Amino acid sequence: MVEVFGHLMKMIINPGFCLGCGTCVASCPFSVLDMVDGKPKLVGRCEACGVCFNQCPQTADFKEIEKNVFGKNAAVDEAIGIYNNAYSVKAKDPDIAVRCQDGGAVTALLAALLEKDFIDGAVVTGTSDSPWFPKPFVATMREDLLKCAGTKYSRGMITTGLRDAADLYQRRRIAFVGMPCQVRAIRRMKSSTLAVYRLADTVKICIGIFCVEALPYEAFFKKVVEGQLGIKLADVNKFDIKHGKFAIYCKGKPKRELDVDALRQFVDTPCKLCFDFASDLADISVGAVGSPLGCSTVLTRTQIGEEAFELVKSAGVLDVQPLGDVKPGIELVKRLSLRKMQNALGEIGRRRTANQPLPVAVESMSGTFKPSA
Repeated sequence: MVEVFGHLMKMIINPGFCLGCGTCVASCPFSVLDMVDGKPKLVGRCEACGVCFNQCPQTADFKEIEKNVFGKNAAVDEAIGIYNNAYSVKAKDPDIAVRCQDGGAVTALLAALLEKDFIDGAVVTGTSDSPWFPKPFVATMREDLLKCAGTKYSRGMITTGLRDAADLYQRRRIAFVGMPCQVRAIRRMKSSTLAVYRLADTVKICIGIFCVEALPYEAFFKKVVEGQLGIKLADVNKFDIKHGKFAIYCKGKPKRELDVDALRQFVDTPCKLCFDFASDLADISVGAVGSPLGCSTVLTRTQIGEEAFELVKSAGVLDVQPLGDVKPGIELVKRLSLRKMQNALGEIGRRRTANQPLPVAVESMSGTFKPSA
């Protein structure tokens, strides 16, 4: 039996497991799906092809995707997945370093890869007319990247940006930048039995961002930041998480801080069930954890990731140190990754006790880790 959009509704969307990544919408060969209020909706006649179900990252075994990417699975004690090298990195360009997050490593990487013609475009997360609302953006030049700089801390339908890059911009060597779940969506698209090669084959490199959890735009940014704190999102220069605090930087005003632990009440079900902190399926993973302030930790995981990083390093646009030479180093990355796994296991346990369903992606991972890890 072909599993179609109706199955996706029953198994993923209705129970609240949808990531809102837009992969099903982007891959629909008949263009009868659209994103409505952050969720996929049938807006035409379903042809029951099953493509949408087989692209969804929540319907796939994580370990099968991992093996497809690396040719093997990470060992049980590999808390941050398979990787080759770890670095602490900062952009040398002061314009990038000042305007971007944690030293601008991702922006500098992408800008150099575009300049060197390693890629011909990048799918990144920008913002829409609603301030800080995540929106996919196809960057084809350095100025585009600077416009989209800064972590949004909220998920968006970024995979639809891949469709735009391939179909509208006719790009064939794309860098895709996303959260762990969004990177998993791209990997699922290529490894599926109904793989959408028209899109998946245009992705030359995946850059994944470290992620503890995302915050919903309406429930947190609109209702809490704007509604309760009285901070206009249009006045916010940057959001950041450091030392257990969620910081809000506004134009000409003092920094506001919230305890990160207090934000968990706003986190939705998919984030609570997610194991992946360090974007284990990416070619290159990047995050602030493990490096000194103003720098980013970079993990190269695949051959294409190594090739891209070496090209950028040789271009002289980055200050690069081995992560082992700085503090707090790789052990902090591993500790936070294990903490995320433990939190997910706790949520899984609660759902099983209450006889609540779990998505395939979570079921496939829940036996991999031990709560005492």
